[in-house]
Amino acid sequence: MRKHYFSLTLFALMVSITGSGCSNNDSLATDDLLQTDLISQQNDETTEEISEDEGYTDAPSTNGKEIIFEDDFENSTGIPDPEKWVLCEKTSSDWARYLSGSYDQAYTKDGSLFLIGEQKDGEYLTGAIETRGKFDFEHGVVQCRARFVEMPMGGHTGIWMMPSPPAEQWPKSGEIDIMEHLNKEDIIYETIHSWYADDMGHKDDPVSQKTVSINKDDWNIYGVEWTEDKITYTVNGESYLEYPNLKLEGEDGDYQWPFNHPFYLILSQSLGGEGTWAGPIDDAELPAIFEIDWIRVLQPHEEASVPMITVD
Repeated sequence: MRKHYFSLTLFALMVSITGSGCSNNDSLATDDLLQTDLISQQNDETTEEISEDEGYTDAPSTNGKEIIFEDDFENSTGIPDPEKWVLCEKTSSDWARYLSGSYDQAYTKDGSLFLIGEQKDGEYLTGAIETRGKFDFEHGVVQCRARFVEMPMGGHTGIWMMPSPPAEQWPKSGEIDIMEHLNKEDIIYETIHSWYADDMGHKDDPVSQKTVSINKDDWNIYGVEWTEDKITYTVNGESYLEYPNLKLEGEDGDYQWPFNHPFYLILSQSLGGEGTWAGPIDDAELPAIFEIDWIRVLQPHEEASVPMITVD
C-alpha cells in the first residue's frame, strides 16, 4: 500500500506576481525553476498519513481514446509542472480574492498536488493552478482523482474549465464546472454556466446543474465527456448530468451552446466569507486541504491534436 505523508508547512517558494486575472508566469522560466533550491520542512504536529488505496481507485477505461494531457504530480521540485500549469492570480471574484500567488498554497509532494486555504498573520491565503496559456482543447474527456483532506466551513473547492482567450464577457463564452464542493457537505455540484442558463433564465430547460452524493472523506474520480452534441458529467465512472446541445437557431443557439471553442483547466481551493456561496469562514477549522492524485484529458484518435500551446 502506497502512503502519502505531507505537512502544512512545505516547499516555501516565494513568487511575486502582479496584474489581474491568471498569470502566464513568464518570470518562472522552466530553466530557472529547475535551478531553484526548494526547502522542505516537516511539522510533526500537522503531518498526516493518507492511504492512496482509500475510496475509488480505478480510472475509467480509455475506450480507444488518446491521452493528450496528463499529470500525476510526481515531479520532485515541489512545484506543479511549469510546462503545464501556472498559478492563478488574485482578482475581485469570490473564488479568487484570497489567492496568494505563491506555491506555499499550491505544491506537489509524494505524487499529489496539494491546494491549501489557510490564515497567516491575519490574512487568508488560498492556492489554485490552471493550464491557461499552456494547454487547452475542444471536445474530449476529463478525468481527475481527488479527495478533500480537510474542508472547513467556508471552504470551496473546484475542478473546472474556462474558455480560452479571447472570450466574451462571462458567461457568454460558457463555463464547465466539473466538480464543486462546499463546507462539509456530502454532495458535489456539477454545473454548466452560459448566458442562456444564467441570464436568460433557462437553468432547468435543459437542466444545467445537479448535485451528486459522494463519500466526501474518500478518493473519487470526477469527470466530463464533452462532444459536439452534449456534455456528460461522471463521478467514479457513473453519469449523473447530461447537458444537450439543443441546436437552436439564431442568437439563442450561441447562448445555449457556447462550447464550440477551446477551454482550459483550473484546480482551485477557495475560501468564502460573508455574502459568498460558501458562507462565513470558521477560522478554527482552517486549513482547508484539497489533494489531487492525477488529472488527464482524452480525445478520440481521429480528433486528437497537439496538446501544448506555446505562449510567447
